Amino acid sequence: MKNELLKAIKTDSLIEIYKDIEDMDTFIVAKVLKVTDNHAIIVKVSATGMYDGFHLIEIEDIYQINTGSKYIRNIEKLYAAKNQKHIEFDEEHENLMLSILKFAQKNNFAVSVELFKDGDVQGFIKDISEDILIISILTNDGEPDGEATVKIEDITSISCDHEDAVCLKILYSYIKTKDI
Repeated sequence: MKNELLKAIKTDSLIEIYKDIEDMDTFIVAKVLKVTDNHAIIVKVSATGMYDGFHLIEIEDIYQINTGSKYIRNIEKLYAAKNQKHIEFDEEHENLMLSILKFAQKNNFAVSVELFKDGDVQGFIKDISEDILIISILTNDGEPDGEATVKIEDITSISCDHEDAVCLKILYSYIKTKDI
């Protein structure tokens, strides 16, 4: 699948990414930004043609990629008609996991970090080292809830600046300032 993802970077087009073998009708529509042997960084686009954040995914989880479908063409039209954009992903670290973490930290994005393909930790990145990540945890209501220290090797996916994370950041800002 790595080669298909690399082709998608060259064509600069949206693709359908299938990862959930439990629900084979579910897929992600995305633009691929970066690819290594194990990971890809994508910009997700919602079913309504809206920008939906940056995501780091494991390539081994992908079992199917579709290109050029009618569905994709419609999403591209909606994305353009709604004047959707994403900021430039400007991190150039060879480890894509560290790249997206540093990118999220630099832009003060709320993140959702998946561990062991199961549990999520959400909040703001406090510190990153080569093997440890510290996250200032936020509850679903945007309230600070301590810190999580996790091993980077246990992370299976990372999402930032997606719809839920933006809402979380707004709630957090409201709690901090009592003003939106």
